[in-house]
Amino acid sequence: MIEALPDSSPPRGQVPIRAVLFDTFGTVVDFYHPMKRAFEAFARSRNTPCDPGRMAIAWRTAYIFSTFSQAIEESDFVPLREIHRQNLAQVLSAHLSITTSDEELDVLCSVWDKLDPWPDVVEGLQRIRSLAIIAPLSNGNFADMVRLSRYAALPWDIILGSSVSGFYKPHPLTYTQSVSALALQPGEVCMVAAHQADLAYAAGHGMQTAFVRRPDEFGGPVKPRDPVPGEDYMGAAEIHPEGEWTYLADDFLELYKQLREDSEKAS
Repeated sequence: MIEALPDSSPPRGQVPIRAVLFDTFGTVVDFYHPMKRAFEAFARSRNTPCDPGRMAIAWRTAYIFSTFSQAIEESDFVPLREIHRQNLAQVLSAHLSITTSDEELDVLCSVWDKLDPWPDVVEGLQRIRSLAIIAPLSNGNFADMVRLSRYAALPWDIILGSSVSGFYKPHPLTYTQSVSALALQPGEVCMVAAHQADLAYAAGHGMQTAFVRRPDEFGGPVKPRDPVPGEDYMGAAEIHPEGEWTYLADDFLELYKQLREDSEKAS
């Protein structure tokens, strides 16, 4: 089991931020609605009923478990596209009483290349890029991120994350080698995510952190401020801070303003 280390982020404003790294699926781009539309269209084409929202969440949840398992077991690196395809076949089998062809699996799997950015993202990234290096620190591989970046017009300076380390998050090397690739110290880098476990791991490696809320990540359900013990919240957006993150924002434009203010104070 990989557990987050104690928070070793520097206090806000103490160390200038020279790079801002972003979790991507759910934080930068919306996976739920594009996947839901894809499943709706597929079911309609096959004249079969389905619950497309539930299937979208099931596919995303399978992705989380698959990549987490690779990280904690330190097993051989399997391209994310293969992981998505294997999980998709299982989701379709569990939710639909029809068989699917290899071609249909490929078409559905391509939705990961065409996820829509949240409305604030492109402008927010462009503004943040005026202050620091920006890059994804994502489980998406180089090929995945290139396709997605071109589709969603994401203005990255470089692509970091799983392909750099050969492991999926939360393996420590995925964070530390992404920082090292920029010849920076962890405290000079800010990790941005809508998922607070990601931030806890980053903070444990000394990175600064930014929690950006995405309340519509799962189509509406949100994790309550006081979670019920034993309740499953894998299909609920996180909107309540659960840690002492360096920054807290409702979108990338608000985060840019906070980063700019700190940058101006330091100059």
